[in-house]
This record gives sequence, C-alpha cells and structure tokens, in this order.
Amino acid sequence: MLQKFLSEDLTIYGADDYRFLDSGDGRRLEQFGSYRLIRPCPVAYWRRERPDLWETADAVHERGRGGEGHWKRQRPLPSQWPINWQGLRLIIKPTAFGHLGLFPEHAVHWPWLTEQLSGTAGARPSPVLHLFAYSGAMTLVAARAGANLCHVDAVADTVAWARRNAAASGLDQRPIRWIKDDVMKFTAREIRRHRRYEGIILDPPSYGKGPAGERWILEKDLTPLLERLAPLLSERPRFVLFTCHSTGFSPALMRNLLADFAATVGGHLQSGTMLLSDEGLRRQLPCGYYVRWMPSKSATKTA
Repeated sequence: MLQKFLSEDLTIYGADDYRFLDSGDGRRLEQFGSYRLIRPCPVAYWRRERPDLWETADAVHERGRGGEGHWKRQRPLPSQWPINWQGLRLIIKPTAFGHLGLFPEHAVHWPWLTEQLSGTAGARPSPVLHLFAYSGAMTLVAARAGANLCHVDAVADTVAWARRNAAASGLDQRPIRWIKDDVMKFTAREIRRHRRYEGIILDPPSYGKGPAGERWILEKDLTPLLERLAPLLSERPRFVLFTCHSTGFSPALMRNLLADFAATVGGHLQSGTMLLSDEGLRRQLPCGYYVRWMPSKSATKTA
C-alpha cells in the first residue's frame, strides 16, 4: 500500500526566558534566564554571525573523552536555576555531558502535541506513554493538555528532576506515573499486561544504561522497540512522536523506521528537521530529527 507522508522542517524561536543567540565554529550560544552558555555543536561548521555576543557568555562547556566534560565558568554561575517558557517553569542544571535539562528544539512539538490531545481536558484523560522522558518537559505539556501520563526514564536522578519540574510548573497533582525502569523491560511488561496508550512519545539516545546495568544501544535496540509501538497503541490512537538527535539520522531515515508501523496501523507520517533560530540570524541550527504518526482523521494537522 502506498503510504502518504508530509515533509516539513520545524523552527523554534526563543521566547520568555530562553533565546538561541548564535552558532558557528563548532559551538552554539544560548541564553537560559540570566545566563549565557556556550556548548559544543559539531554540525555548526560555519562562521559565527554575532561574534561580539560570545564574549558575554557566563560559561563554556569543554568536552572531554566519551562526551563527558566540564564547565569552564567565566562568571559566577549557580548549580541550577529556573526558567519560564511557554507557561512551564523548568529547572536548568548544567551537567558534565553539556546537557541542561531541556532540549529547546522539542518546543516545536508542544503546540502540535496540545492539539492532538485537544478535547481531553475535563473528559476522560487520554493515556500517553513517554519513553526516555528525561527531565519531563514534554510530559508536562501533555499533562497540561489533559492527558494521563506514564513517564519512563532509567535514571533515578532524572526522574526526580522531572518531578521537581512538575512541582515548579504547578502540575505535580496531574495524573502522572513516574517510572524508573529500563525501557525495553517496561514496554515488554506493558504489552503482557495489555496496557494500551492513545499517544506515545519517545526520544531515544545513542547509548544509555538502565537501573540494573541494562545497556541501550540505538543500532541494536531501536528496531525491536519500534516493533512494540503497534501493540502498545489503543484502538483509538491519537499520535506517535519519535525524535532523535543521533549522528547520521535524517528525516528520510526516520520515516523509514516507522514505515512498517504505518503500513500496519494505517494513518500518515510527517517528518523533518528540528531547527533553532533567532530573529535576524541568517542561519538555522539543525538540532535533530522527528517523525510524527497520525491517524487518517488527523493527517492535515500541522504545527
């Protein structure tokens, strides 16, 4: 059967307490609240557009072996601080790997996710499964829209971070199951228990480690995990949102990974690149890829 799909790159512009300021020479410059941070960005081969701004950075992440590194502070920097963005209050915490607890590019999906869940607030909450859920921004967007969330991450400290974000955003009383578990083990149990979800969100890393030492290796484990999407979906599915930041991925590759799933359940695929930019910049920074699946009735909905 010929599958229909849409291809669309999506760009997020900063607002509230977040701004993407510039990129180039293998780095990116962003502002989170009052602090400007420089992080590695291997795809930014070009020259910087706003070189003077880089001198105002409060800290620079210097990458070491294996991706781990350290922050070189150029001005006093707290260990963590909150920011407000699109109605959420999120805790920013610089880590040794250069992560901060927020993937700003994921915000391109927040309005779309809210739209897919429209009609759930005040009614029977739609069950949504969020895998590799990290510090929970997407969990909170879905919970705010009225969904009943199952938030799954393998790292206890990260799950605790997500719960702090929920409390800071006033969403800690929403129906959210906070699960610390290996994604492969958890999804296998959910299928055996016949638990089904109307929406599934996943953002798998290249490598990961479960709470009991389980190893997640994208090239080995991704296809078996994607084969579980159809058994995990309810009879009234709303969406699947699959994002990835791993080197070598592309919109076409993302579509190919969900091609068998779409052939099985029907519906439509939309894929593209997630981009960051700022008013006045000539360039947009590619920050990963996405593919969305929607049932046929939702095929015309876009961001």
